[in-house]
Amino acid sequence: MYERRKKPTLEQMRTLYHFDMSALATTARVDIRVVYSAMLLHPVSKSDAEKIIRALSQHIGLELSFDQLDIVIWEESLVLWLIRASADANQQEHHEIADEYHFVYARDQKQAAILAHEWLEQFPHLPHHHFTACPYGFKIGDIYVPGRQVIEHDEPIL
Repeated sequence: MYERRKKPTLEQMRTLYHFDMSALATTARVDIRVVYSAMLLHPVSKSDAEKIIRALSQHIGLELSFDQLDIVIWEESLVLWLIRASADANQQEHHEIADEYHFVYARDQKQAAILAHEWLEQFPHLPHHHFTACPYGFKIGDIYVPGRQVIEHDEPIL
């Protein structure tokens, strides 16, 4: 998995410059949940991240940018997609046909469908395809599957 850049996070900046999350959200004119997500390194929109950076710059009196602060934005993130291939209800009643599942990291559902195409072709008897975004990941037993991956700038984008 891609290792995060070595820039201070919003949480680290909070420790250094002691700001109130609600006050920052108010100054940035974003919802408090957006600031909280950014603090946890969950993706936020680029426009919200820019507002947060401007508000924080104003608070601490230094000009900040994405180059000095580690905020994950949706536009640079791949989201975990769960793909389920299933049969018709009639087929499931008469036969014991199990659904099949696959995971991919993609920008959106369209890219997830492109990435899953070859896998889906293996199950022509399962014609119904369901795509579910899992941006916060999930846990199976002791295994945690992250909900997003940050795109490295030299990775090709489909």
